[in-house]
Amino acid sequence: MKPLTARERKLVAIGLLIAAFAIFWLGLVSPIYGIFSANAERRIELQQNYTQNEKLIARITSLRRTAEEQQKLQSRYTIKATNAEQAGELLKERLETSLSKVGGELRTTESDNAQNGWAQASATALVSNEQLIAWLEILNNQQPYLVVESLNIVADRALNSGRLDLMDVKIEVSIIISPTNTR
Repeated sequence: MKPLTARERKLVAIGLLIAAFAIFWLGLVSPIYGIFSANAERRIELQQNYTQNEKLIARITSLRRTAEEQQKLQSRYTIKATNAEQAGELLKERLETSLSKVGGELRTTESDNAQNGWAQASATALVSNEQLIAWLEILNNQQPYLVVESLNIVADRALNSGRLDLMDVKIEVSIIISPTNTR
């Protein structure tokens, strides 16, 4: 093998220097830099979390006040009953009495199975358009407020007579149960 010229030795030296720098960068500097950048990102995340927690702590009194106000209003949206069956019966009775106020003809009422703290009931009735509107108005404006889950209207008589007549209506309602003690 022939000895290297001065120029070739310089090129080999520069190549070895570049290779040593790359090994130094990839082996030592890059992992340390990665650790510091990950720590900086984590620090920013923790700082944002801290700021968010400070805001939440500052709002605790207003949140507590809001919760107390909502607790006072709870009676507007729940029916008080000792168990689900009683709540279903109360809801069924509410459907019947509100229908009798508007003069509709009650066909059937059912108290459905309560699920997850909700009482459910349904009623089938024969009503006119005006009676239906008045019935829904009573149900929607009377406390405790309930949820009308479905309303089915069959107006077959209107096809035969050519004018709006009595309609078969089935309504399904539900309301949240607020358990009461039986003492």
